[in-house]
Amino acid sequence: MKITCPKCNASGTIPDHEVPESGRFISCPRCHEGFTVHKQRAGNDAYLVDTCPACSFSTFGDETFSTCPKCGISVKTFVERQREELLQKRNQELLGKKLNNADSAPPPPPEASAAPVADFIENLHPVNLISWVAACVAIVVLGLGLWGLVEYDGTKIQATLLEERDEQVSGLYVFLHYGLLHWIKLIYGASAMTVSLLFMKRLKIGLKAMSGLLWATIALVPLIYVISFINWVLAPISHTFSGYLIEILNVLFMSALVGGPMYVLEQYLHERNITSVVKL
Repeated sequence: MKITCPKCNASGTIPDHEVPESGRFISCPRCHEGFTVHKQRAGNDAYLVDTCPACSFSTFGDETFSTCPKCGISVKTFVERQREELLQKRNQELLGKKLNNADSAPPPPPEASAAPVADFIENLHPVNLISWVAACVAIVVLGLGLWGLVEYDGTKIQATLLEERDEQVSGLYVFLHYGLLHWIKLIYGASAMTVSLLFMKRLKIGLKAMSGLLWATIALVPLIYVISFINWVLAPISHTFSGYLIEILNVLFMSALVGGPMYVLEQYLHERNITSVVKL
């Protein structure tokens, strides 16, 4: 058991079996003060002491107490608090050792297969597929428009038409018949590229723009073929009934060939697997 000198507060230990039930008188080895040490009692009496562990107040006799009459502290509360503080200190030391070991440990090996598979599946999402296809079409149309504008020479075309016809041909006529289509392809290609990028980022404005682009394509393809048909009709060449029929069927066939898939795709944009990933 632990003993404390009531005079100089020197502390030490003494075996419990060396202290009789009536107590043992000992002398402090430091100040030579004599005092009686009593054996701690079991149960609730274990917190009955004759010397306060907080302020070192002592009764210097057989009288014991569980609450110090000098500082008013409960012996049981004081002892339990010391035990909790010691336990917390030990836990913090253990935690510090674990953290140090974790910092010095080598990093875990990266997962070799999970990340590539997840990226591949993510790239196969319908939003990405539609964006890639739209971007490829935009690049092709944009390239055709730029190539057509580079090759377009209105003066040369006008001179050629004057040689073939007896009537005067204006520059506006040449542009509307031979140059306007290249500008339409250029503008459409640039717009389609912008829309595909917005749609790839899964923005709400990108979804609306993609829907508008599809409807514009459905209307633009028949318009282009109708203009081509009108130019064919106005051309100073002979026209036959079979020629008219072929041109009209060509307009209807190309309009259905392009417009049909575009309409189905536009309706698919409103499905949940598309709208659920679009950012508002």
